[in-house]
Amino acid sequence: MKKTIIYFAAAAAMAVACQVENLEYPQTAEGEPFSIRASFQSTRTTLDTDGWKVSWDDGDALSVIAVYADGTTRDYRFDKGEGDTFSCPKVYSPEDITALNVFYPYDENQYDMDGDYGRAGMSFGSGMQQSAIDDASHIDGPLYGYARLESGEGQVVMHHASTLFDIQVANSSDKDILITEVRISTQDGDKNMTGWFKVNPQTGAVEPTSAYKEAALPVNEVTVSAGQTGHFYITSAPFELLQGKTFSVTVTANGIQSRFEKTVESEETGNFAAGTVNHIKAEFTEVEEVDPNLTVSIEPSYMAPIAASGEFTINVTSTGDWTVVPETGIDDWLEVSALKGSGNGTVTVTLKELAGGDSDVRTGKVTFRAGVNSAVLTVQHGYAQQIGNLVWAKANVGESGRFAESPDAPGMLYQYASKTGWSNDYPNNGTEAPEGYPTGAKNSPLTWAEDQDPCPEGWRVPTDGEVTALLGTDSDNKFGWLEPSASGFAIPGVACGLSKETAKTASKDNMAGCIFLPCSGNRHWKHGQYQNPTHATMQSSTIADVKGNGDGNAYRYVVKIMGSDTNFTLPSSPENKWGYAELNMAYPVRCVAEQTDEQ
Repeated sequence: MKKTIIYFAAAAAMAVACQVENLEYPQTAEGEPFSIRASFQSTRTTLDTDGWKVSWDDGDALSVIAVYADGTTRDYRFDKGEGDTFSCPKVYSPEDITALNVFYPYDENQYDMDGDYGRAGMSFGSGMQQSAIDDASHIDGPLYGYARLESGEGQVVMHHASTLFDIQVANSSDKDILITEVRISTQDGDKNMTGWFKVNPQTGAVEPTSAYKEAALPVNEVTVSAGQTGHFYITSAPFELLQGKTFSVTVTANGIQSRFEKTVESEETGNFAAGTVNHIKAEFTEVEEVDPNLTVSIEPSYMAPIAASGEFTINVTSTGDWTVVPETGIDDWLEVSALKGSGNGTVTVTLKELAGGDSDVRTGKVTFRAGVNSAVLTVQHGYAQQIGNLVWAKANVGESGRFAESPDAPGMLYQYASKTGWSNDYPNNGTEAPEGYPTGAKNSPLTWAEDQDPCPEGWRVPTDGEVTALLGTDSDNKFGWLEPSASGFAIPGVACGLSKETAKTASKDNMAGCIFLPCSGNRHWKHGQYQNPTHATMQSSTIADVKGNGDGNAYRYVVKIMGSDTNFTLPSSPENKWGYAELNMAYPVRCVAEQTDEQ
């Protein structure tokens, strides 16, 4: 029997609002010293029952990416100095810096830099796996810290700041252990642990825009050898826990979940603050061995149902005993009929109607495990919105066959008649084409084949007529531009599907029967560079009746809403050449449900 001891260790913090010391350095070719301060009282992580006090350790270093007024970036290493000051001896043109991206811990193996500037860790992508112990470059979650310098005030105000958990798996047993997942969660349904969020620059308060109770880090079968400690990094939106609420850490090792729960016992809030890194140690003293040859698979592995509720059958194929582990916090809308089985069998997944109506979307995961192997069922529920006689998806397509994680996530970019998704570099205008991106003129095929449709099963790319029915015409358009400050969405975009007057009242908490189309831009057909991040775009599956510019291209109808609800082109206005696009131009995909007899 494996015994597990998990306890919280000391925490280090980075400020939500740092202070820059003296911005008036003279510009030189070699660069000048530059400092930031950290660990302000308001950013300290506290959990009173453990007596947490936040401090930096000697030897700590930050990876800082400076963004300059001309759009270029430079990467720096900032080392801890006296007190809570972090400094770099050579920062080029500090007076031209407009923003700082701040990461912890510093990673010397990431991204070469020229001259004396060294190397620094770069942005951690959302949804990535960790592939090795101590690999901070694969952190799952939003940006760790983003600082904008306010002109003339010498202040750095943090935006889109997350709280970082460094989960230290200490293997004190005499056997190796295989880690496949690390998870943090809270029983408090009102807390927002993952998803998009922002920091209000007026109040400094964190304002989450998506509500999930749990943040999970998939681990790509990483071994922690006997006597070794491995670090696993996961970020979440900052959150607080009130008296009586619990916080838990779960590590899946050798196919077995080990869980620790901590309850806030006094009236003082347990606060996991923006810009902090919280070290949590999980110690394994004895390890239960399991059969590494057991296998398990499921069909389907992904669901995005159109129905508001219902029962769905999951077929399980296994060579032995298996267990079913729903992630924490989804039991209010998802239930499974069995938590274990053996060999081949079925499990019924029951989805309940969501209480939040047309503003509610949920993503949940159910893990099927056999020994150290597992298969994961992903369910995206509430992603269907009926407008007129059509059902529209509430989010763009992310990876082919799956929706993006949130209505305000831009998703991936797709060329006409292709199910290959290309990266969306929003909001970084001008980034180069990804490797393998097809470029040049293209005039076929004339239809979008079903086997090349990137929409999830039961969904498809809309026609130009369906897009017109959603967005209207030049003289009678059905959309309103929304800015994040008023709408609650993480990025700008348009609410669409009803009259402009109704659409402009929509928000993330009350969509008023509309759907949200976020700014997402596109990739160019000639060179594949990412462009137009201020455009909310959507493509159709209909080839246009025009041939343009004598360049040998065929065209399809597209939507381009460019920064306002007065600057746009629609498929209903084909006389405007910007209302269509080359087939190798890549745009986001927004799906409609396939028509059935019941619809």
